[in-house]
Amino acid sequence: MKVTCVVENTAGGSLWGEHGLSFFIETEEGSRVLFTLRVLRDTGQGGTVLLHNLAELKIDPREIQALALSHARQDHTGGLEALLERSSGFPLYAHPDLFRKRFSRHGEKVDYIGLPLTRGELAAQVELHLSREKMKIAPGDVASGLRAG
Repeated sequence: MKVTCVVENTAGGSLWGEHGLSFFIETEEGSRVLFTLRVLRDTGQGGTVLLHNLAELKIDPREIQALALSHARQDHTGGLEALLERSSGFPLYAHPDLFRKRFSRHGEKVDYIGLPLTRGELAAQVELHLSREKMKIAPGDVASGLRAG
């Protein structure tokens, strides 16, 4: 298994950093390579950084064969719209609470920090796999559903 950090808080070299997280995971099936599965786990906070870093890492968004979302706050789903402009039709694995509204309060100010797309918008572009139980995505890679947040 090869794990590449695509988005995180620090920048290095030509990669850009931002609050949020995204990993590109490549797994191989069996002792002899039968196939490689390329999974993106989360999409970071915004599409600009996600797409820039994918390009710098020479990862074509069309190579992504599955997407797993750890939870639905904006720092892990903010790049979703930009990704779907470049690639779609893949399976998306997440907890069914993915579509629950999420907010952040700072004094009197309340901001929406949840998923940027509705269930209908997302279902029109990906194959949804929602479960409260662990889901096997690829050899050695398991989505355990959303964590609190």
